[in-house]
Amino acid sequence: MDAVVVAGDLVDNENRYAEAFGAVESVAATLAAADIPLVVVAGNHDADVLPDLADAIDHLQLLGGDGTWERRSLTAADGETRFHLDGWSFPGRYYHESPLATYDLPDDGVPRLGVVHADVSDEDRYAPVAVDDLAASGHAAWVLGHLHVPGPRHDNPPVLYPGSLQPLDPSETGSHGAWLLSAESDGTVDTEPLGLATLQYHEVVVSATPEQGVHDVVDTAHEQLRDAVTNCGTETDLLAADLVIEGRTDANADLRNRRGEFEQIELTDGGTTVRVVDVDITTRPSIDLAEHAGNDDPIGYLAGLLRALDGDDSLDPYQDVIETAHASVRETHDSNAYRELKSHDETYTRPTEAETKEILRQQARQLVDAFVEQQEVTANE
Repeated sequence: MDAVVVAGDLVDNENRYAEAFGAVESVAATLAAADIPLVVVAGNHDADVLPDLADAIDHLQLLGGDGTWERRSLTAADGETRFHLDGWSFPGRYYHESPLATYDLPDDGVPRLGVVHADVSDEDRYAPVAVDDLAASGHAAWVLGHLHVPGPRHDNPPVLYPGSLQPLDPSETGSHGAWLLSAESDGTVDTEPLGLATLQYHEVVVSATPEQGVHDVVDTAHEQLRDAVTNCGTETDLLAADLVIEGRTDANADLRNRRGEFEQIELTDGGTTVRVVDVDITTRPSIDLAEHAGNDDPIGYLAGLLRALDGDDSLDPYQDVIETAHASVRETHDSNAYRELKSHDETYTRPTEAETKEILRQQARQLVDAFVEQQEVTANE
């Protein structure tokens, strides 16, 4: 290994100089003992502290201090330069310009790896850069800091967000960890995620079927949680799962009443502990519309309407409802409230009858579900 590179925010605002010193010093010393340099650039979170740490800690090498570009060359045993690391560090909490605008390091034919803490999204406070500009810069690859979720943004040359070493909140699902970049003899760079994070967040969706009871759904949840473990890295100690239970089922009311049982799920598969940290039950009642259609009650009326919307032309009484609804929707869209939208959107068109039917279908289905759930609650009281 030629070097370990960190693309900023090695230190966070909450663990500034005093707390970070020992951990960073220990890692730098361990790498130095193996003759591996630890090269870092400062990000928006550690712009004011990382330079001080680099001054105080041996073998911690800061690139591009004060918002200037700086080069660190990696050499082979025979002294030949194999690779350049071109780095730029945040000069303060915010930086509103693209760092590429001030790039001034020469191209001497040696492959270059750019390292910068920057944002390729629409945010303009954190060194905004365009992926196309990075790809066209002549560098063999770019390593970017700032976004926590890992992944490539361009393939050839690679423009990569390695992401945070560990997920920082449940929204950061999937594998995290360091990435291995390998420079080939022709100057191309291969990238490989190492998946070293000991914690992983995952969303597991269980689709309940009409005939399943609560225990059947629990069994399915266990199976899918174990399946999720197979996609984890071997280093994952804890898989924290958000469990979503959806679908139409006769056990709808029981599932909602026994939500707490799913929150207690915990299992171990290999060396990974799986723990459910949140449960979202979005199931709906299972109902046979044909069985209820024609009944003299709200559910019967709505069931008939839904069948008519799905193309049952024998249900003539509902055709007037559909036609009246479509006329009302069109009248609304022809009103002055939509004038500005129509004048600025050349693709704007009035709602079709199919679109009106879809709106009616969604609303009728929600009402049927609400009425059936009310009956279930009443029956269980």
